[in-house]
Amino acid sequence: MLSPYTVTGGARVGWLNSSWPLARLMATPERLAVSVFPSGKYEFAPNEVVAIERYVMIPILGWGVRIVHRRSDYPQNFVFWNLAGPEPVLGGIRDAGFIPSGSEMDMPPRLGFPVRWSVIIGVVVAWNALCLLDFGLSSNPLPEPGLFAVVALALVLILSLATLWLPKVQSLVLKPGRQIGEIRGVVGLLAFVSGFILVVFSIMLASGGFNSHR
Repeated sequence: MLSPYTVTGGARVGWLNSSWPLARLMATPERLAVSVFPSGKYEFAPNEVVAIERYVMIPILGWGVRIVHRRSDYPQNFVFWNLAGPEPVLGGIRDAGFIPSGSEMDMPPRLGFPVRWSVIIGVVVAWNALCLLDFGLSSNPLPEPGLFAVVALALVLILSLATLWLPKVQSLVLKPGRQIGEIRGVVGLLAFVSGFILVVFSIMLASGGFNSHR
């Protein structure tokens, strides 16, 4: 009986890179699973993986394996980093019995960024407008975050969470034919960061930590 293979490392999932030891790869004959913080867990069946390739960007600091897959709900760019190099990982996956059997012909075509540019432009414009309101109303020669910055962070948090969980919002944010799984890690990180900063700013405003212009 084949034993599962597990190894700790880092991962690049789409545009999000998680350094060692924030990722863990596990291989069995039936599945290849990669758990990545903060992106989540990604699982592949043998027929969903076209190839597992040696990947070297910078020896030791940036090497590992690239998972070439045909899942349209996962980011296309999927690399697992490992300090020991790609060969031990490739050997461990092979010895665990996981054999890619997917066809390159079944890989979904992906052209461009999955998010609508109108949404990105709208968020950037709204963010800058709210921050400019803070700076314009401030009597401090060195403007500080204020109420409108908190509102901007709250809007980013709400939009991020709605994009993650509401199909109707996803259809407005994503281009036709694209799926939320392609950007789930990035949007989840955006929600976490905006929520954390929102809490900090709210506490500071409530306690008078910023020089108030209100």
